[in-house]
Amino acid sequence: MMIKLFQTIWHFIDIICFLAAFGCIIWGCFLINLIVGLFSVGVVLILVGLATEYLASPPK
Repeated sequence: MMIKLFQTIWHFIDIICFLAAFGCIIWGCFLINLIVGLFSVGVVLILVGLATEYLASPPK
């Protein structure tokens, strides 16, 4: 059971690290300033939206 869990997590480890990195970037931007933090949230949401659209599109 644990092996299947680790295999499943291994398939998504890139996405988990990607989102964790975005979280750290947003946190750092909020530590700089509120306005910079809000802009970083907007940029991250755009990038995540583009990434999900890219992954959801059928291969050509």
